[in-house]
Amino acid sequence: MNRFIEGNTIYLRAIEATDATERYLAWINDEEVTRGLASGVYPSTLDDLKKYIQSTTSSKNAVMFAICDKSNDLHIGNIKVDNFDWVSRTCELGVLLGDRSYWGKGIGTEVMRLTLQYAFEQLNIRKVMLAVYANNPAAIKLYEKVGFVKEGCLRQQIHYKGEYIDKYYMGIFSNELQ
Repeated sequence: MNRFIEGNTIYLRAIEATDATERYLAWINDEEVTRGLASGVYPSTLDDLKKYIQSTTSSKNAVMFAICDKSNDLHIGNIKVDNFDWVSRTCELGVLLGDRSYWGKGIGTEVMRLTLQYAFEQLNIRKVMLAVYANNPAAIKLYEKVGFVKEGCLRQQIHYKGEYIDKYYMGIFSNELQ
């Protein structure tokens, strides 16, 4: 596999059509994995996943990486930067650590730092933004740990299991990366 960005325990490579597997599909249909994400509201098929990867990789306004374990080359999640505003030099970020056996091991922190360094240093992005739901405190803690700051809140914006929850917007500048 072609390692585009390498960290201590993981590496990032371009996502490929061959990554659309039953394993990846299981992440998208896993309620616990998608609890804090826009995906997972409707059941997905392998064909849906293939179309998503195709549309993302063919977009000139998105860069999507497969997150892989260095020790075994296992694809464990994805991270994407997209919605570039090249005049304002901003973009958005989204991450999915799909393999739950990797949760709580610092992988998210490593992935975020590598991707943010790439955005700031290689793409010359000035500010990276993301959205996160209030029902995902682990993600919020991760984002704050690497330097993201809450910039706004859409109150009771997202419907989840019979209740409405807040949606936070967070941002980070290159000099805030921790």
